[in-house]
Amino acid sequence: MKIGIQSNPRGFAKKWIEYCDNQNINYQLIDVYSNNVIEQLKDCDALMWHTNHLSKKDYQVAKRLLTAVEHAGKVCFPSIKENWHYDDKVGQKYLLEAIDAPLIPSYVFYDKQEALEWAANTKWPKVFKLTGGAGSSNVKLIHSENEAKKIIRTSFRKGFIAFDQKKYFLEESLARYRQHKSLWRLLKSFRHLLKPLNKDWVNHIEKDYVYFQEFMPNNDYDLRLVVVNQERIFGLKRSNREGDFKASGSGNMDFLNNDVDTSILQLVLNVAKKLKMNSVAYDIVFDKNDKPVIIEITYAYSTSAYEKCPGYWDENLNWIKGQIGNYSSWMVDKVIEQVKNKK
Repeated sequence: MKIGIQSNPRGFAKKWIEYCDNQNINYQLIDVYSNNVIEQLKDCDALMWHTNHLSKKDYQVAKRLLTAVEHAGKVCFPSIKENWHYDDKVGQKYLLEAIDAPLIPSYVFYDKQEALEWAANTKWPKVFKLTGGAGSSNVKLIHSENEAKKIIRTSFRKGFIAFDQKKYFLEESLARYRQHKSLWRLLKSFRHLLKPLNKDWVNHIEKDYVYFQEFMPNNDYDLRLVVVNQERIFGLKRSNREGDFKASGSGNMDFLNNDVDTSILQLVLNVAKKLKMNSVAYDIVFDKNDKPVIIEITYAYSTSAYEKCPGYWDENLNWIKGQIGNYSSWMVDKVIEQVKNKK
C-alpha cells in the first residue's frame, strides 16, 4: 500500500509526512500541478492533499483532480464529500439545508430585482458575505435597506474582489494589535501592506449574486468545534474582535476543556456522519432562543491552533483528557483503513 501526498510546508501535509516517516508508512510525494500527475499516482492507493483556498492554483486544480482520482477508485483526502463545498458558503447553505442541519437562516439571490425587493421587505441588520473568504474577510454587517441596496447594485454591476489582500492584512494587523496591545507587533504586521499583491492568490471578481445571513446578536464569542473521523471532537472558544461582531480571525482563543453542552457535541457529530466527512470544523453561535446554529463548515483548518487542546470527546461523548498532539495522524490512519476496506 502506498499513499500519495502533496508536499506542502504548511498545514496537514507536514504532519502527515512526519507521521508516515515515524511509523514507516509507505508514501510518495506528488506534484499535483504536473501534467503527469495521474501517472505519478498509478501505483498509489490514495491521495492526500491539504488544499489552500487562497491559492489560485489550488482553486483551479483541486476539485477537478480530487474528483477524477476518486472516480478512479482511489481513496482521497479530502474526499468529494469534504471538498466540493470547501470555502463555498453558498454551497454549504444548500447542503446544510438539505440535511436539515441548524444553519443560520441564509438567503441567496441571483436576480438583482428579486434581491432589491427582498431587501425592502426584510428586517435589518443582516450579515453580507461573499461565497469564499478566510478569517472573516468578505464579511460585513449591513444595518439598513439603503446599505443593502448599495451592496446589491455593486454585486450586479462591477462585483467584489474575491480576496482583498491589503484589506485582509490590515484587518489582521489591527486584530493582533488589539489582542497584544503592542505597537511593535502592529508595525511588524504592517510589513505585508508594503509588499506587492501576490498574483498566486485568488483575486478574481465575485458578482451577479448576493448572500446574506441573519445577524445573531448577543454573541460575544463563537465555538470552533472540529470532528475527525466522525468519532473525535475538540475545539476552541473564540472571542470576538474588540468592537466587532466577528470572532473568526480575532486571535483571542481558549481551549475547550470538557465544558461544552453534550447536545452541541451530539449535533456536530451527527452532522459529520450525515455528510460522511472525516474532517469537519464548525463555526457555531447561538440564536435568540440560545440554540446552537451553524455559521459555516470547512474540512481544512489550522494545525498548530489545536494540537495543545487538553483533550477530546470520543464518539460516546466521553472526555479523554490529555494534550491531543498530532491529530493529523488520525487522518492518515483513516485513509489506511479506507484503503484496506476497498481491497
